[in-house]
Amino acid sequence: MKKPFLLFCYYANILMLALFAMIILAALLRMGLLLDIVFFNETAIMIRTLMSIPVFILWIYCLVLWGKQDKDIGRFLLLFFLIGFYSPFYFRKALKKQWV
Repeated sequence: MKKPFLLFCYYANILMLALFAMIILAALLRMGLLLDIVFFNETAIMIRTLMSIPVFILWIYCLVLWGKQDKDIGRFLLLFFLIGFYSPFYFRKALKKQWV
């Protein structure tokens, strides 16, 4: 039960990163309509808020996993300061090393 839920959190984090990349790209290309739909819409704000919960859960799990298995201070600093950006990469590394 724990691993499928963590995989759901992982994919939600990847989706959130893709959404932020789309918002940044739309802002750079001055696509006002896309920004209105994705960024300023009340429904989109609610969806992003709900999507941030699995991102936060994955981040906390990666920090706990770091404390139990890893102990590399560089990866801790990346996890701690780049909350939603480094967590999927660290979780993928943990899956490869079978820490999960």
